[in-house]
Amino acid sequence: MEYKIKQIKNYNDCEYIFDWWKLAQDKFNLEKDYETVYEGELEVEDETDTVGILEKLFFIFNMKHPQDFKGHSLSVSDVVELNGKNYYCDSNGWVDVETGREL
Repeated sequence: MEYKIKQIKNYNDCEYIFDWWKLAQDKFNLEKDYETVYEGELEVEDETDTVGILEKLFFIFNMKHPQDFKGHSLSVSDVVELNGKNYYCDSNGWVDVETGREL
């Protein structure tokens, strides 16, 4: 499965850096504030297990960074794109950016 890791590109100008979704949602602007810092392919058994895939990526980008990864460890306010859908890393889990629904 293809994925993208997106992180806030200008920490000094972003009001919601490292904020929970409930605090960030009204200010959140994916196009303006984020840049893709890594793209890759992840082998998965079940492409419908979105939470499992996101958690696996969270582990990889906190414990076993790819050598060519230049971003910071995956954290609150980062976004992961899977199959064209974006998911916000919240304080305890993930939020579908489009719907605002917690996974």
